Amino acid sequence: MIVLRAPFRGPLPAWWLLLGGAVGAAVTLLCVLGRPSGVLLLLPQSRVLLAVSALTVVLAVWLAPRGGRLELLCTGLAGLGGQAVLAAVPDVLAVAVLLVLVGFAVAARPGRRPLAVRIRGPAFAAALLGLGWALIRSSGPVWLGRLGALGVALGLVAACGLFPYLQEVEEGEPPDASYLAWTGFLAPALALVLPARLLHGRVLTADEGMIVGAVLVGLGVLNLAWGAVGAWRAASIAEAWRGSFLVDWGFALIGMGLFARNGFAAAYLALLAIVGVRTPLVLLARTTPVAEVAPGPLTLLLVVLLAGAAPFSGFPVRLLILHAATQLAWPLAVPLLAGMVLATVHALRLARAVGLPRGRGVLVLAIVLALSLALGLVPGVLRAVGGV
Repeated sequence: MIVLRAPFRGPLPAWWLLLGGAVGAAVTLLCVLGRPSGVLLLLPQSRVLLAVSALTVVLAVWLAPRGGRLELLCTGLAGLGGQAVLAAVPDVLAVAVLLVLVGFAVAARPGRRPLAVRIRGPAFAAALLGLGWALIRSSGPVWLGRLGALGVALGLVAACGLFPYLQEVEEGEPPDASYLAWTGFLAPALALVLPARLLHGRVLTADEGMIVGAVLVGLGVLNLAWGAVGAWRAASIAEAWRGSFLVDWGFALIGMGLFARNGFAAAYLALLAIVGVRTPLVLLARTTPVAEVAPGPLTLLLVVLLAGAAPFSGFPVRLLILHAATQLAWPLAVPLLAGMVLATVHALRLARAVGLPRGRGVLVLAIVLALSLALGLVPGVLRAVGGV
């Protein structure tokens, strides 16, 4: 048996996992280079998200036990490749096919839920996206295009694993086999580009665009409310973390559905925070023994971050969402404000779950805090780099 020395001490992973990591790295490089031209094209905001995702992979590998780092690195590289290709392929039908392939790759990882259960979400999302896109592009009556727009919007939400497509959360399931794989890592890449391609490509008619926007805003509000209440009332800390993801995704869906510049910017910043801030915090919380959890200055700092208050990443998202909503219809700001207030209730519970990191966790937490501060203090710079 081949054993690697530090920092990847331990036996080599299975050959298919090594191959998946190598293919993922190669696909990511091709997508970044835009090769072959006309087939793969990464938008500027997707490049920023990919860079943040790469940082998240590095942090996850750094937190992993030494014997399992190489396996997690291969898994992370494969995930980066899946994220890159989902963002770089402009054809929605091709994306639908890729969703099934990536979904099977994720579902093949060892986990507590059966493969049939874990592949259900991506497969259903692919069916909705493919059918919806086919109806939009068809030359049939107007109502077919509207039905297709509904399918595309619902397919996007299903691909993200959000309400009403939630699956059961298993407390001890590995991160790469849990909801984190889609909701916290893969889905943001698709959600960031699909509405932008539909809008800027002049694919949708006015009626179809209105349907997509209404569905995204409506489900965004529902996810915001469901996540805020769920994170507060959840029986387990794993369910509470999933509820906090729904809150951030609620803001992202609302921002996309408003079809306004500030709304897209809010969605862009929210998705960056999901991948680069919330996902590493969940991974960090998994490594913190319960006995070490104690309130203190660090806990209060995390409460401010998780509540979406200034100067951290959630604050500009909330400001931009409110600004875009009041421009469209000011009554929409009322439920948004209520959801924002309700979403702060669970912050202390999650902050205590992160606890007081030790060893490698200290550096990970410092990097996450720095990224959240960057998203909160200089969002304009990140928006300029992403072209949003």
